[in-house]
Amino acid sequence: MTQPTSRSCRDVLVTVLCVLLYAGAVAAYTVWSYREHRTTLMEQIDSRLLQAARSLKYLLAEDFHDRALGPDSISREEELRNRKLVTAFGVESGFAWVHTIAEADGRFYFSAPSVSEEEAQAQEKWYFHPYEDIPEEFIQAWRDRKPVYVNYTDQWGTFRSVALPQQSPGGRCYLASADLEISDIRAMVRKNLVRSILVALFFLAASLPLILLVIHLFQAHTRTLRRLNAELQRQQDHLEELVQRRTADLEKETRRLQEALDNVRALRGLLPICAACRKIRDDDGYWDQLENYVLKHTDTEFSHGLCPDCLQRLYPEFASGDNPPPS
Repeated sequence: MTQPTSRSCRDVLVTVLCVLLYAGAVAAYTVWSYREHRTTLMEQIDSRLLQAARSLKYLLAEDFHDRALGPDSISREEELRNRKLVTAFGVESGFAWVHTIAEADGRFYFSAPSVSEEEAQAQEKWYFHPYEDIPEEFIQAWRDRKPVYVNYTDQWGTFRSVALPQQSPGGRCYLASADLEISDIRAMVRKNLVRSILVALFFLAASLPLILLVIHLFQAHTRTLRRLNAELQRQQDHLEELVQRRTADLEKETRRLQEALDNVRALRGLLPICAACRKIRDDDGYWDQLENYVLKHTDTEFSHGLCPDCLQRLYPEFASGDNPPPS
């Protein structure tokens, strides 16, 4: 039978495993909630970026990108007008930068970028300014004609950007792009993660009474099973004792019957008997009194008396029954 200490350790192990499983489920929910919130938020951001990139062409002349073929192909007046419209659109929409990107001879240039006051003071002309550090994903988007989204971090902050391939009425391909600063958004995601953890801890703490109740019921059920098991073991031991006792009695009775059978077998068959003295010859050739032979081979004992014929012949005076015969 299992020792009490082993049972207690097993109960503790089962309890710990149950708590760990519940805590794991809570942790899994927290991670799922964090990722779900992050995914939803990023989908909303990507939707805003895509909508902004699609809107840029409506701020420019319809044939602008058919004419934006080199640094001198667009007048200074048109550049400033485009800069004003695009910059105002970006500021009012909450984007860090919005711009279009043209390609010429395998290199990429800003064709209609938004320009901050600091950038305007640092550099007078931004039309057809080389985009030296263009992300490789943007180049791939231009080649595949498929929009891409990129996260990047520089000295200005952390941003998410979209590169949307567009085509001018004359068939010239260019990229429309919008950048959104997401440092605050990442802080919001982390804040949501903390909130999810706190909610999970709250539910974990709120469920502790239920967990303790389940543990109590489990332990009570276990104690009942142990008691029933102990009672069953006692009944089994008692049954084994009864079986052993009955087996011993049966073996004893079997031996007794076997001895009786052996005695019966010993008296079967022809017995050599003297015709004169009535002695019996045994298997070893010795002659013995009839009474002694029977006593040796059976459990029979003799008592002496007189049959009616011998009584009449030897003691006729007692044969009538008035006087008792001599002992």
